[in-house]
Amino acid sequence: MPDPIKTKAQRGRGLNRVFTDELGELGLDLLVLAENDSFELETIGFEIAIVPLKGDCLVTIDGQEYRLSRKDVFWSPASAVCLPRDAKALITASAHTELALCKARTDVKGMPFFVSSEEIREKTVGRDIWERKVVDIIGSEEKATKLVIGETFNRPGCWSSFPPHKHDTAIPGEEVRMEEIYLFRLNPAEGFGTQTIYGEQGSMSFRIEDYDAVTIPWGYHPVSAMPGHELYYLWFLAGDGRVLKPNTDPNYKWLEVR
Repeated sequence: MPDPIKTKAQRGRGLNRVFTDELGELGLDLLVLAENDSFELETIGFEIAIVPLKGDCLVTIDGQEYRLSRKDVFWSPASAVCLPRDAKALITASAHTELALCKARTDVKGMPFFVSSEEIREKTVGRDIWERKVVDIIGSEEKATKLVIGETFNRPGCWSSFPPHKHDTAIPGEEVRMEEIYLFRLNPAEGFGTQTIYGEQGSMSFRIEDYDAVTIPWGYHPVSAMPGHELYYLWFLAGDGRVLKPNTDPNYKWLEVR
């Protein structure tokens, strides 16, 4: 099983590869378009969900048009277009646009679908200094073949993905095996957070800055934000099925109880 990796997502005009072969099932690209740019996206071998980080664009596939519009992840809600494997879509921007392309290898040919900002599901998770907002964008209710996608918003100085949990092993009734990728934003952008990953394989900690991305192939993986700075991350998973069953570190399960 590979070790976790942190990298900076580049934002040059066009397609920026972030993670390609670092994991068995998942990949991540960042597509940056200037006003009036067009880009033809081919999904060879992958299911790809397009999640806007900022901007405004039209995604055209099979004669259908879907609009993705977002001022910024901290100021307006998410939406997404999910494309099946072996499809072609034309993306046309009407403003500077940044799109996360969340990719999962799949043998199943699904159907394209759109999740509007009115259809996403927000909830408050945790308590005390690990209370945060979690947004489900593509959950088990949607008709994806592999992907599960959402967002987490950390308050300044607080924790998330906490109490620490993992999902790297298939344990019937207790844990479902899933890979995961996080893509981070900070507000203000000059701040930082921490990503810790630990388990039987070892322990690693990363200083997380704006537009950093991390692979999570194994281990418990809590996140913290520095004081004075809000931290956001887009997260997506693929693995054994599409129903999440995270397994909390037994040393900290008592924190789940009020």
